Amino acid sequence: MRLLFLSLFLSALLSCHQPAGKSYFTITTYNAYAFFDAYDDGTEFDGFSHHDGYDGEAYYTRIRETAVLLGKYYSSSDVIILEEVESIAVLEDLLEAGLKEKGFLYYGLAEPREKGNLAVGFISRKEPLSAEIHAVDDSRPFLELAFSFSGEIIHIFGVHFTSHVDGGEEKRYQEALFLRELMDGCDGLAVAAGDFNADPRQGELCISVFPDNYTTAAIHVTGDPSQMGDGIYYSPLLDPDLETGEKGTYCYENEWYLYDGLLLSSEAWDGEGAEYDSVSLAVPVIMKDKTGKPLKYDVSLGYGYSDHFPVSVTLCSDGQ
Repeated sequence: MRLLFLSLFLSALLSCHQPAGKSYFTITTYNAYAFFDAYDDGTEFDGFSHHDGYDGEAYYTRIRETAVLLGKYYSSSDVIILEEVESIAVLEDLLEAGLKEKGFLYYGLAEPREKGNLAVGFISRKEPLSAEIHAVDDSRPFLELAFSFSGEIIHIFGVHFTSHVDGGEEKRYQEALFLRELMDGCDGLAVAAGDFNADPRQGELCISVFPDNYTTAAIHVTGDPSQMGDGIYYSPLLDPDLETGEKGTYCYENEWYLYDGLLLSSEAWDGEGAEYDSVSLAVPVIMKDKTGKPLKYDVSLGYGYSDHFPVSVTLCSDGQ
């Protein structure tokens, strides 16, 4: 593993007073789907070059529509983890398109090693105490952020595991092992947020479906808080009592998957400090096509959002 440079840009702080009583901290993860910037580097995916119509005008239209979407439906989030972002310019442009007015003043990107690679970034309303990047082998770097919430340090890991398209079982196993090492090493509550490219409902409650020669999952997840422990994390979307109108966060060939989500360490249920409050997979109609599937951005139409749905989790505390 190694530590990489993080492009982190912080704006001037705003002073605020937090009222007494319960306080809340919301984290949203959203795979923004091939969000390339306005510059044509020659390394874009097929269909996303200027020649294909994804020029500056199309890009800035997409920026404005995404900023309106996030500002209207997800502005209560304190932190939004974004996957599939090409460059820091995308985050800057989103803030300038209206998200600054919604209170999002901080942003950063786990810089991709090569131009054209898509990375994990964040925008936030709160200033992070620290921001780091961790990498294992040649996988996408993980983004680690630390925030102060009601006197407690919350560690958030933004991740985007290797895709099935790349035959990535071995890589996902190593990524999951590495994530567990990082989360278990935290002093306090740890949250992993992102696109895991695996449905935890498959494979004996493990975070990924691994090759047959793996007899032990790198990370176990559960919807039952009483089962939590070292290397076993709470996945709110697995809670059998959860009622949501969505069948998953990603749909491929009419099959739904829970690829996106948030995993919480046992400190979210220890009765002290920040605690788990709720999860939200309430997707606005504007993000869906006529069949209820994610309305993916279409370059030829210049319209759409992503092939993934966002997911949010909220923590609460009685402290100030």
